Amino acid sequence: MSPSEEEGRGREVLEWSVFPFKENARRSAIVVAVIAAAGVVVYMAFRDPFLVLLSVAILVASLFSYFTRTTYRLDENEVMIKSSVGKTLKKWSHFKRYYPDGKGITLSPFEKKTRLEPFRSTRLLYGSEKDEVVAFVAKKLDGRAGSGSGG
Repeated sequence: MSPSEEEGRGREVLEWSVFPFKENARRSAIVVAVIAAAGVVVYMAFRDPFLVLLSVAILVASLFSYFTRTTYRLDENEVMIKSSVGKTLKKWSHFKRYYPDGKGITLSPFEKKTRLEPFRSTRLLYGSEKDEVVAFVAKKLDGRAGSGSGG
């Protein structure tokens, strides 16, 4: 979806959704197989169904964003990220730089590289909207692209 003018308001808006589990069947099959294998290994090691359920639950929870649809909305004032567990809104003024890569773009609240970037930054996955997302973010952050993530 390309940037569009919101009805009668003259506001530029870019909105798209990403559902990684559905977008790549091969990778999804591998992820499910690894989680199942981890459950089997835990069972073989401890023979405790509770530990199997706990280990599988932890793995699924850590990959939750992979298994669910996430909707992104960029407008003139803010960035919105909406998933099945909630919605995050951040003003563009919160971000100082951005780092595009092959799968998404990282919006950093820091002016220079710092070890805190992986924990404080906001990540937007492109889906099929790479060019539109990079152009929109570059326009909003005045081209302040960084050369990689902090750390």
